[in-house]
Amino acid sequence: MEELYEKISNLKEVLNEQSEVKEIRHLNKKIKEDKELLDLLERYKIDKSLLSKIESNKLFQEYKEKETDLNILILKINERLKEITKKDRCQG
Repeated sequence: MEELYEKISNLKEVLNEQSEVKEIRHLNKKIKEDKELLDLLERYKIDKSLLSKIESNKLFQEYKEKETDLNILILKINERLKEITKKDRCQG
């Protein structure tokens, strides 16, 4: 079991160094500093008509693009994990 924890820890380290993760963290930080966008997002909870204004925000668009890249990375990881667990089941 200790070996599994070590592998998970190593995976976390590798993922933290991925450009997609670094970029999304950076953008998240920038969004937290953008008072106008934060205000729009907060007001959106009450007024859904603000969606187009939010979507037209350049920082928001960039974030959504990087979020998509990160989701693709997650899908690839999940595919690989399925292959690994399938092999383990066949051998066990």
